[in-house]
Amino acid sequence: MSKVPVTPAKEGAGDEPETPSIMRLKSRHGRGISVRPVGAEMADVYKSQLNECVVENNKTFLPRGGIIVSTVAGDIQFGIPPETIKDSMKLGITVPTYFVILGEMFDRQAGLNMAEFEFPAYFNFFCLKKRVTLICMPDLEARVRAIFTETLLGPEAGHCMGEMDHGGECNETAHPNFREEGYYLDGMRRDLNVDTLIQFKTFDAKSEVSIDDKVKIKYDLFTKSYKVIDVTVKNKEVAKVEEKFSRGPKRRDDEDDAADGDEEPIKEPAPVDNDRKPFETPKFGITILGSSHGFDPNGSTTGFVIWVNGRGIMVDPPPGSSQALEKLSIPHRLIEGIILTHCHADHDAGTFQKILKEQAVKIYTTQTIFNSFMRKYSAISGFGPEFLKQLFTFHPVKIGVPVEFYGAKFNFYYSFHTIPCVGFELELDGESMCYSADTNSDPTVVEKMFAEKAIGQQRRDMLINKSPLRGDHSLIFHEAGVPPIHTPMNLLVDLDARIKSKMFVVHVTGSQIPSDSGLKQANIFDTVLIDMDHDLGTEEEGGEGVHALQRLLRTLNVLPNFSPSAIASIRSSMSVKEYPAGTSIAEEGSSITSFTIFTAGRADEYVTESNIINRSYFCGDYAGETSFVQDNAYKFTITAKTNVHTIDIPMTVLKPLLDEHSETEKFLEDIKAYARLQTDGTWSALGQNVVFKEFTNLQRKDFFNFLEPKEEFELGQSIDVQSCGILVLEGEVQVLLDPSSVEDEDDLSTYRGKNNRMDFIDSQVSSGAFLCDINSVLNEKMTYVTCEALSNVVVKRLSRGGLIQFLTRYPGLMVQLLDTRILTLEGIE
Repeated sequence: MSKVPVTPAKEGAGDEPETPSIMRLKSRHGRGISVRPVGAEMADVYKSQLNECVVENNKTFLPRGGIIVSTVAGDIQFGIPPETIKDSMKLGITVPTYFVILGEMFDRQAGLNMAEFEFPAYFNFFCLKKRVTLICMPDLEARVRAIFTETLLGPEAGHCMGEMDHGGECNETAHPNFREEGYYLDGMRRDLNVDTLIQFKTFDAKSEVSIDDKVKIKYDLFTKSYKVIDVTVKNKEVAKVEEKFSRGPKRRDDEDDAADGDEEPIKEPAPVDNDRKPFETPKFGITILGSSHGFDPNGSTTGFVIWVNGRGIMVDPPPGSSQALEKLSIPHRLIEGIILTHCHADHDAGTFQKILKEQAVKIYTTQTIFNSFMRKYSAISGFGPEFLKQLFTFHPVKIGVPVEFYGAKFNFYYSFHTIPCVGFELELDGESMCYSADTNSDPTVVEKMFAEKAIGQQRRDMLINKSPLRGDHSLIFHEAGVPPIHTPMNLLVDLDARIKSKMFVVHVTGSQIPSDSGLKQANIFDTVLIDMDHDLGTEEEGGEGVHALQRLLRTLNVLPNFSPSAIASIRSSMSVKEYPAGTSIAEEGSSITSFTIFTAGRADEYVTESNIINRSYFCGDYAGETSFVQDNAYKFTITAKTNVHTIDIPMTVLKPLLDEHSETEKFLEDIKAYARLQTDGTWSALGQNVVFKEFTNLQRKDFFNFLEPKEEFELGQSIDVQSCGILVLEGEVQVLLDPSSVEDEDDLSTYRGKNNRMDFIDSQVSSGAFLCDINSVLNEKMTYVTCEALSNVVVKRLSRGGLIQFLTRYPGLMVQLLDTRILTLEGIE
C-alpha cells in the first residue's frame, strides 16, 4: 500500500484572491460593514483533506470515500459520495465513466446520498462529451431515473403548484412555466432526457454484469461484496470491494505495517483545526460555509448561515456543513432552519446532514420545490415521503408574502433557472441583504422573453424589480457561473462601483473573478456582518454582551430562563478560559466550583482508572451541573483533546440565582435524576455505544429521563426485547435472529426495500450494547430476536412509548436505528 501525492489542478483553478478590506464601508443607514475572517489554517480545511490519496494494488481510495478500480475496460468507481469528481480532478486522474451504486444509496449515519451521480453525469456529458454508465441492482434503476428526471428537467407541469406558491397581490402572470423557461435559457435541453446522459447496466439473475466482454463484476450475496474479474486473463479476480460504503482502508497496527516491508504505513490525518476559537453570534450577519461550485476541485459548494438576532438559518448547506459548524464552534442548536433554494445536488446534498443532527429543524421553501425535494430524496433514501416528513417541520413560503424569523422579514421570489429555484431578500431594522440563488440575471434576456410572451407581466416585473443587480440592499450575494443557466461574469464586472462595493460573488472560483474588476469572492468560513448597534442608542441593561450570553444559556436547555439583570450579574462574575490540547480541565475527585460551558474545541471525559472515554464535549456542551444537587466533586476526568475554550460561572453566583427562581424546583429534580446516572453505570454504558457516545448533554438528559429502573438477570435467563429497547450496563448477552423461523414475512419487512436484507444474527454483546428490534417496536409487530444472559447481566429498559417519544424528538437518531437490532461500540447490525 502506498501514498500518492496530489497532482495540482490546472493553474488558476480554485485560486482565491484576498478579500479586499471593507471595514470602511457603510450600510444604507450608516452602520459599519465588516468581515470577520478565520485563520488560514481553518480556511484551508477542505483543501488539506485532499493532500494525499491511498492506493492499494489497483484500488484507489478516494479522499471523500469510494474506490476506483483500474481494469482493462477502464476505471470503475464503487460508491459515489457528494462532490466525488473533485477527488479525481484534484488527483489528476480522469473522472470515471463507470460507476457502481453500492447497496443502498443513502448513508443514514452520515446523512448523505452516497450515489450522487448528478455531477459525474454532468461533467462527463458537458465537459468530456461522454455518457456515464451506472451499474446497479435492477430495482434501483427506476429510483435513479426518478431522481435524475427531477434534477435535470425539474418537476412536470402537473407538479408545479402555482397558486400554492404565490400569495399577496400575485396573479397567474406571476407563475413561472419552469420547463419553458429552462428551454428558453438553454435550447438543447429540449432534447435532453435521462438516457442522453446515463446508460444503465443492471445485475442479471446470476448477480453479474459484463463490461465490453473484458471485465465482469459479480455480486456475492454471502460476503456482501463485489468481485471484479478480468475476463481476458482467464477470469482472474483483480479486486474485491465491500458493499458497505468505504471512506478509506482501515488503519493497520504496527505488526501489520512491519510485515509489509517497504510500504509506508497509513497514518491518521493530522488535525487541522486544533486552535478553534469561540464563535460570536452576530445580530445580523452571514457565515460562509462554501462559495464555489460543483466542478471546483479546491472549493466547497455555495452555502451559508444567516444570523438574525443570534439565531441562524442555513441556506443550501454543503456536504460536510455539520462538521464545518463544529470546526467554527457554532452549536447546532443555534441553527433553527434551512432555506432550500432548489434541488440540484450542489445545493441540496448537505440538507439531510442538518435535518438529522440533534433536534428537528424547519425547512423553508415553496411547495413546488419541497415536493420535488421529497420525490428526489424518497427515491434516494428508499423512505416514503410521509416518513421523511416526520424528520423536520416544513414551513411553506409564498412569493409575495413575507416570512418572519426572529424579527427579520424574508421575501422570496422565483429566480431564472433551469428548475424551480428561489432567491430572497431579508430585512432587519432597516438593513437588508439579498441572495440571487442560481439564476441568469441578464435583463435583456428577461425582456426578450417577455416580448415573445414566454413569461407574463408579473413574472417579468419580479425578475426585473427583484434583481439584486439593482443594488437596493446593504449586502448582496450574487452567483456567477457558466451561462446561459447562470449569470455571466461580465454582467457583474460592468456594474456600477457602488453596487460592486457591497457585493460578494458566489458559485465561482477566485480565479474566475477578474483581478481589476472590483468584485470579491465570499471566502469560506468568513463572517460578513453589519454593526447593528452602531449609533442606535437603544442598548438595554448590559448591552449586546448580556443578550449574547442570554441566548447562549438558553441553547443549553438546562438552566432556567434568567432575567437580564441576573444575566448581567452572571456575566460580570464569569471567567473565560483557554486550555491547550492535552491539559486537564477537571480531575476525577476534584471540587466543582463552577458551571462550565464549552465554547470551542473538543474535550474528552474518562474514568481515570480505566482510561475509557465516556463522551466528548464540543461547543454548546456543559459540565459541573451535578454540584447543584450533590457533593461538589467530579466523577470523571476531563482533558482537552484540542485547544479548548470555556466560560466558567462560579457556583457561588449561580446557586443564589437558582434559589430565587420560580422554575428551580423542577430544574433540580431533573438534575438529581441526571446526576444519579453518572454513578450507576448508565453514563459509562452510553460511552461504549457507537451512536449513543455522540449524544450531546441535551440528548443524554432526555434519554435518561425515559429509562426505567435497573433489571438483573442470571446466567441462562431470557431477556425479553418485545416492544422495547434494552441498554446493557453489565455482563454478556447472546443475541440471535433466525429469519427461517419467521412465520409472517411482514414482521421482517424493512423501511427501504429488499436491498436491506435481514440476515441471520448470532452475536455476543456486553456493556454499552443497545438491543432493540426497532422496526417491530415502531410498527407494533412481533420480534423474532431472542436474548439470553451469558453471565450475570444488568440492563435498563426503554419502553415503546418512551422510545417513540425520544426518537420523535431526535429524528436523526430514528433514521440511524431503522432496520437495526443491535448497536455496539463496534457497529450496527
